[in-house]
Amino acid sequence: MSAASLGDERVATGVPGLDRMLGGGLLAHRPYLVTGSTGSGKSLLGLTFLLEGLRRGEEVLLVAVDEPPGEIMENVQSFGWDLSAVKTLEANPGTHAIKRNVAVQEIRTMTDLRTMRDLSQENRRAQEVEDISIQSIQLKLRQQMADKPFTRVLVDSITSIRRFAIKSSVDPQAERTEIQSLLRFLSEQGATSMITATPSNPGVLTPEEILTRGEILLTRKWVGDRSVRQVKIVRMRGCAHDPERRPFAITPQGIVLG
Repeated sequence: MSAASLGDERVATGVPGLDRMLGGGLLAHRPYLVTGSTGSGKSLLGLTFLLEGLRRGEEVLLVAVDEPPGEIMENVQSFGWDLSAVKTLEANPGTHAIKRNVAVQEIRTMTDLRTMRDLSQENRRAQEVEDISIQSIQLKLRQQMADKPFTRVLVDSITSIRRFAIKSSVDPQAERTEIQSLLRFLSEQGATSMITATPSNPGVLTPEEILTRGEILLTRKWVGDRSVRQVKIVRMRGCAHDPERRPFAITPQGIVLG
């Protein structure tokens, strides 16, 4: 495939209305930021993105920080989705009960990705993760992607990675360098990535806002007793896109744009 054709390759998000806003989908092999408050639909959009990859026969990977994989599986049951083939790095600190219907690996305790069908034969003790950092996650991703390339990666969320990181002091420049290294690594591996985050303080740009190639903002507000959701493409480098806010709903079929 030529460099020109690589630059034009589009990756469907799994939400047709959003793909139309993007002019056909995300540009391939790039990292993108999905921002929004709690309950806005960030994780659901990311999981839809991975599910679309499964439907297309791709290898997809979830870095699960906000919720343990078992809860993620339960949360999408109402949609009738089967995420059992999603490979998962569980980076959530603390002790979680591990479900047996999702491929999962804890960042600090295992050396290779295995399905929960394999793990169901073992009596595993839940262990607390001693430290979570962008660097440790990149190291584990590097180990796994050396053997198995993933075309789609979801990191949910980088905000929680930052919050759960155990550091005696926070060096903003070092943090930016680590995030830049992670995003560059994913792109070099050929992955199209979604990184979820909660909005930053007004006027203060986070490294992921600066370094990702585009940003999709999901908002939710109450009008009377009605929940109103909107999506806006804040920026998207390298391609024309719809800059307007568009309404969307979370339906039994998933995210649907109005």
